[in-house]
Amino acid sequence: MSICPNCRSPVTPADDICEQCGAVLVSTAIVQPDNPISAALRAAPPGSSPAWSLTACPNCQRPVTSHDEICEHCGMVLASAARSASSASATLPPAETPAEQKAPESANRLKTGQLLNNRYAIVKSVGSGGMGAVYLAEDQVLKRQVVLKALLSENDKELIAQSIKEREFLATIKHANIVSIYDFLTIGAQGFIVMEHINGKTLEQIMEEQGRPFEAAEAIRYMLGILPAFTYLAKLGLVYCDFKPQNVMLEVLKDGTQVLKLVDLGTVIKYGPKPDAVYGTPGFHAREAIKNPSPETDLYSVCRALAYLVTQMDLGKPLFGMPPAEHYRAFRDHPALYRLLVKGTHADPARRFHRAEDLSDQLAGVLRQIIGGAPGVPVSSRLFLSGPLATTGKLGQRGEALLDESDLAIGLLHTGDQALRMGNHASARDFYAQATRANPKSVDAHLRQAEVFIEQGEYTHALNQIGHAQRLAPTNWKLLWYLGRLMEAQGHFSEALEQYHDLLNELPGELPPQQALARVYARQGNHQVAITLYSGVLKADSGHTEAIFGLTDSLVKLERWDEAVHVLSNVSEATARYVDAQLLLCKLYVTHMTPLTVPHAEQAAQVIAALAGHTEDPRFYLTRGDVYRALWQLAQQGKLPSKTKVPGLPDANWRTLGSAAEASYVEYLHRETHPANRETVVRCKFEVAPWRLW
Repeated sequence: MSICPNCRSPVTPADDICEQCGAVLVSTAIVQPDNPISAALRAAPPGSSPAWSLTACPNCQRPVTSHDEICEHCGMVLASAARSASSASATLPPAETPAEQKAPESANRLKTGQLLNNRYAIVKSVGSGGMGAVYLAEDQVLKRQVVLKALLSENDKELIAQSIKEREFLATIKHANIVSIYDFLTIGAQGFIVMEHINGKTLEQIMEEQGRPFEAAEAIRYMLGILPAFTYLAKLGLVYCDFKPQNVMLEVLKDGTQVLKLVDLGTVIKYGPKPDAVYGTPGFHAREAIKNPSPETDLYSVCRALAYLVTQMDLGKPLFGMPPAEHYRAFRDHPALYRLLVKGTHADPARRFHRAEDLSDQLAGVLRQIIGGAPGVPVSSRLFLSGPLATTGKLGQRGEALLDESDLAIGLLHTGDQALRMGNHASARDFYAQATRANPKSVDAHLRQAEVFIEQGEYTHALNQIGHAQRLAPTNWKLLWYLGRLMEAQGHFSEALEQYHDLLNELPGELPPQQALARVYARQGNHQVAITLYSGVLKADSGHTEAIFGLTDSLVKLERWDEAVHVLSNVSEATARYVDAQLLLCKLYVTHMTPLTVPHAEQAAQVIAALAGHTEDPRFYLTRGDVYRALWQLAQQGKLPSKTKVPGLPDANWRTLGSAAEASYVEYLHRETHPANRETVVRCKFEVAPWRLW
């Protein structure tokens, strides 16, 4: 047992990195490809003495002294770097900056105009990459420009040949978002990869030229554009290893189409235990990528790269995970994005994203919350049933978690869902019980039974079913959803909030958890927080009717009448609950907004008149009666101008208004056979009857 030279925490000889502070304990464990000094670490003779002392950390370029054993900024072990620097000093003058660092000596022998393999004419050197020097060349046969990337120099021709053979799998990679590999060459003791030339700029270059981080929406679009490449690589069992903004190039085609491409495939490896060589860049790679790079660690790098694109944050503070949200405006302004990045870079690999498709889904949801959804287009999800299709249950809109279609009892589950949506709880429970017998490992069968028990108020049985599901799949996100619904149904609002908050952290791009949080906060009386959450849901999905009515109710509770009117006035006629919204708008004008004014009564009359012929709902006639009665009251008080125009009526005389109100109340009582408010309505009817003596 020894101690970390950076934070002094205990470490073991087998540790490559300090679990406490993230300092690299074995600096050769992961190589920073863009730095020739770092690349030389692999070849430094063990036990060799340094030829000169370091004045700057080779990794982060921060000043160091000859007495420093480790860089206080990034955690690199300086003793190892100094030893390896002696072997690189012959080709790398100390005065060079990182941007000026040259490729290995053998690669520098290539000159402009030089012809390789009687086919590739060198045009110019364009820098260095993960495996060595990079050149722009002209393919003399196909008359196109290509890029030649030199593999790190080796003196053994057989090793070079073996290295090329081992990397020939790169030529099989064919994807629209990945640079194409055309050929492999061996020239003397130097190996080359011949690849597609991308005429564009890297995301890093674009950000440097604009002199500021990307706006969140733009950066998210770039990551969404490149994620299909990682889906493809994962299917082939490949790991990219060194994802960062420098390795994503944006190309604009002649028709104006923008294409994103992964470049520098020299770091790609086949996924498997104990890889021979792993390349990566400190600040972007996951902690465990040193020993076990995987498609999942690639997704970690995507999240770190996205965080860097929107903040240009110091990659060493912290070296892993995310900095506090308050440190950067992008994180403060976009909490959903920050939640996604925290999940994507979680210290526990099991808590992160495991598939590029899942990251893409949540990222698309976060983008929708930032820029707003398309009006009239319902939000789709692979995890929850679309809002317009969801039915109403005990807690309002049910927000069904979609079933696992690979479940062996999927037919029974679907049949049970149909019964539940029709309100046939007994039949639904029977089908779900059959599903548990048909597939004892069905998580959905137990959770759907829990939903039925919640609807029926049998909370102990519901908890038992959730417990069964938890034993089958302890990390399934659906457990949080159903536990939250169970706690909410019982009135345990603090516990419900805890479950929904955890679910929102797990699924930052989904709207149902946010909607559920808003509902519970409103039920607690915390309407200001509820308004913020409801507004976020409506920004992403303007037609979300439950959010519309929830937001309106909270605004009414806070007597923010004008805002409530604005929300209801903007409900589309195509929305399922358009009539409900217009009736509630009328109620706001003539009941809630006190004192009653002529403009409000006139607006209510216009709204109710516009609904005529659109609905036969009994509530329409009740509301119309209330509107005419409000106008009648104003007329009785002498406040209604005689020239007032009331849609559908010949004049605004108090007798005319009273007669219209009475007729509407009579029609309501005729259509609603057993109304709970019958006595109140009858009293209103007699109040406005014009045949009464005044």
